[in-house]
Amino acid sequence: MDNTTYIALSRQMALQNQLEVVANNLANVNTTGFKGTDTLFAQYVFKVDQNERAFKDKVAFVHDFGLVRNLSQGALTYTGNTYDLALQSDGYFVVRGKGGVENYTRAGNFTKSSEGYLVTMEGRLVLGTNSAPISIPDDAKNVVVQGDGTVAEQGGRTFGQLRIVRFDDPRKLKQVDGTAFRADVGQQAIESTRAKIAQGVLENSNVSPVSEITRLISLNRAYQETAKMVSQEDERKRKANEVFTRQAAA
Repeated sequence: MDNTTYIALSRQMALQNQLEVVANNLANVNTTGFKGTDTLFAQYVFKVDQNERAFKDKVAFVHDFGLVRNLSQGALTYTGNTYDLALQSDGYFVVRGKGGVENYTRAGNFTKSSEGYLVTMEGRLVLGTNSAPISIPDDAKNVVVQGDGTVAEQGGRTFGQLRIVRFDDPRKLKQVDGTAFRADVGQQAIESTRAKIAQGVLENSNVSPVSEITRLISLNRAYQETAKMVSQEDERKRKANEVFTRQAAA
């Protein structure tokens, strides 16, 4: 296998990874608070042996080295549900993940558990400003979540305030699942003082299905063309070897 085939295969592998990323984006078009991702590429330059005739100096391979997350806000949809919340600013809701580790999410489709706590749809506790769960009594009526995150009974008791945090570089957050993230080592959560929360509203996924389907078609074509080139190059080398063998035997 020569450098031409290696380069083509590196491109084919990168396209395969791109296809998986686009497929995941499409699968989460209707996931509340989901943020689309894309692959990052770089040129990997490799110095070749001087005996390689096709490339005298260096060859460049395709290298996808990571993912970049689209942090733009998704469209807002009115639901009218008491515990559906949407951030109209930067930042994240804080929830308690596995092992008590703090997770961060934009998905505000919360509910009230049988124990009376505000939780995510997966059952994770939503945390308040004191990093404690928010408990809402069963006899609470007309629960209102104010713009600053204060959870209270209209004209009555206050049950806590949602903790909203932000990060200097949110793209460094590590994905736990589709909509939940955790902070990387050394990454500090900053308490947000300018958070704006809307009640009875949800933030949709920021993935554009039309754009992603267009990308999927384009990537499929590129993958097929690259596979065809690899096949043609393999056929060319096979025929060249046959000619060389016949000439050597003559």
